[in-house]
Amino acid sequence: MRSSLLYFCLLVINILPITTLAQTANKESGTTALKGTFTYGSNKDYAGLNTTLKADIYKPSLFATGLPLVILYHGGGYASGDRNVVSLKAFSEYFTSQNICTVIPDLRQGWYESSSKPLCESVTPEKYEDAAHRAYQDNRALIRYCKANAGILGIDSNKIFLFGISSGGFLVLHHLYISDATINASRLQRLGSIDGQDNSYPNSTDVAGIISVVGGFYANNAPILKKYPILLFNNSCDGAVDFYNGWLGNCSNTIRSYGPGVFIKTLEQYYTPYSLHVFCGYNHGFNTITTPQGGDAQAVDYINKKSVAFIQQTIQGTYNYTTAVASDSISAVPLGDCRNFETFYWCKKDSINTGENSISITPNPISCALQPKLNIRHPKDETLTIMMVNEMGAILSQQRVEYKTSQNVIYLNVTDFGEGITIVLVKNSLGKTLYKTKVARYCEF
Repeated sequence: MRSSLLYFCLLVINILPITTLAQTANKESGTTALKGTFTYGSNKDYAGLNTTLKADIYKPSLFATGLPLVILYHGGGYASGDRNVVSLKAFSEYFTSQNICTVIPDLRQGWYESSSKPLCESVTPEKYEDAAHRAYQDNRALIRYCKANAGILGIDSNKIFLFGISSGGFLVLHHLYISDATINASRLQRLGSIDGQDNSYPNSTDVAGIISVVGGFYANNAPILKKYPILLFNNSCDGAVDFYNGWLGNCSNTIRSYGPGVFIKTLEQYYTPYSLHVFCGYNHGFNTITTPQGGDAQAVDYINKKSVAFIQQTIQGTYNYTTAVASDSISAVPLGDCRNFETFYWCKKDSINTGENSISITPNPISCALQPKLNIRHPKDETLTIMMVNEMGAILSQQRVEYKTSQNVIYLNVTDFGEGITIVLVKNSLGKTLYKTKVARYCEF
């Protein structure tokens, strides 16, 4: 018996090449989880440099076997983030307290200048899609690795779930419909197939289910290739991933995104089982008045409990799917009533985008530290009028701008915005309103 235990430990240390198999405190349960680090592959990054791909595994105990596994993917728009993201560790703690293994991986990140410039100023559609492609490759390589080493990792290869936040949410949802056939041919030639990269494990990349938090689709009407069970959490007032559709991250020089208000129609068309939970009034980072930096504890707790129930009941074959928008998240009100701008920071339901126009203001609320800007796509060159109006209807300021289709950004002055709430209108040369939104200014001068 002693020799077999020693052999098992040697295997674990070999597959998890760390100095020690460390224990981490689990705040949720008051116990500890076992943490190890392993290398699941390698590949070239955006600069052509070879990158070693590592991941951390968290286990409830050393000798647990046949456990479900959740692979947790961070956000950051494929430009930033790693396996040490605090929010993912919080989710991991809860999952391991429920006897579920978790893996938090590094992915290849970024593009040239993404480390020195804000995402909106450094990205292009091609750069973004290249970065997403590398992430697809890494995701599939990690799944293959975990299945090939399931016995040593102590997991059941048939009980692997994907969990992603923001761009990680997009990444896991793309597991439904991405294939080489749907990818631009030149990208495949430059970066290779989405399968068979990073490592040589031949295992399947099928999973038991997908959990997406504030994620979406990059394609409209995408054919669903794999009908995995899906659990969705989205926000009615998301300024980065519009509930319906918009430019990703409010960056007018990036790509289009489609939120659940659009893509659930595709899921239903292909009879893909899903449940959708909507956080009324919340924005992308789960910011509220009481948690301005994000990570609202009530929202995180809600996601944790719903996710564990989804995992356990999916494994048991007893999960009941909702096929309509469920507005039971935190605030039990109809989706159409998720407009409480004075309670929460911003809400895209207060905005109007018409026709071929896509216009948004970032940041919102207005910050002292960053110059506000109007992210804009308009189909023709013309004179636009930008008006600032208070809640009583009085005009605070207005300016005319000679818009050119070649520009994506119009910079604004912080002092044009009144204290508290300002209503911003953008009108064309004929006086037609193209855009209307509420903006909060919380900084004082």
